[in-house]
Amino acid sequence: MTPHPDEISIDDAFVCGLLRAQAPQWANLPVRRIASSGTDNAIFRLGDNLAIRLPRRPSAVAILSKELDWLPHLQGLPLEVPVLQFRGWSERGFDFGNFNWMEGEVASPDCVADWQGAATSLADFLQALHLKDTNGAPPAGERNSRRGIVLGELTEAIRPAIDIVADEIAARRAHALWDEACTAELLGKAVWLHGDLKADNLIVRDGVLRGVIDWGLSAVGDPAADYATAWFWVDPSARDVFRNRLNLDESDWLRSQGWALYGAVIALSYYRGGKNEALCRQSRLTLSRLGLLV
Repeated sequence: MTPHPDEISIDDAFVCGLLRAQAPQWANLPVRRIASSGTDNAIFRLGDNLAIRLPRRPSAVAILSKELDWLPHLQGLPLEVPVLQFRGWSERGFDFGNFNWMEGEVASPDCVADWQGAATSLADFLQALHLKDTNGAPPAGERNSRRGIVLGELTEAIRPAIDIVADEIAARRAHALWDEACTAELLGKAVWLHGDLKADNLIVRDGVLRGVIDWGLSAVGDPAADYATAWFWVDPSARDVFRNRLNLDESDWLRSQGWALYGAVIALSYYRGGKNEALCRQSRLTLSRLGLLV
């Protein structure tokens, strides 16, 4: 993946220095960077059982700090959530976190053995997440890349992005879907959301969905931002299972399509051309499921 123009320079030696200074109990463990399609954080494996996450760019500093603040509050869900083992600080001006390593593999389509079961598990996970106390929790906004805000507030961002990728998608239909989604109101209350439920943030073991990682975009907002996983990740054969398990009405379902469209178009318009091919492939898959890829 092509580095960002404002990429923070982080390597194994830098991480080892942080450990020696702040967490010497782990300083002798081997450190190695893990390849990821993620755009906000650098991930380093620490020995066999731990992983360190640090922000890759200045815009991710506050996002990771918020995650470190609130992740302990989000434990006890039906799927595994990373457990923070240590929180440190770099003199470069950012926090970093040391977490348990979650065994398994990225939940790419060919890794899931039972899509009906996976869709049910993810729906049950979201229902439990929505019951988490939101008192004092961060609202959706700039600190979570605006995942879960009112859809219409993103119109100025998505319209030019749709036009940029008009050579790949049915732009007129995309604009129409967006307009329709923006008319669908949130009838319930704002709840905790993960904010980025796509394959590389979901972990499977032995073909079974087991965990949810990378909570940097979590906040309290419109849960349809997470229902968009019905188009990001859930196999079409299990989409109705997911919807019915959550008892989603037409408004929820339409907004989920709006959030899926937004995520896919924004990513594809920025990253295509070799900057992040994995994310572009995922975006094109989402757009094809929305019936918009030409």
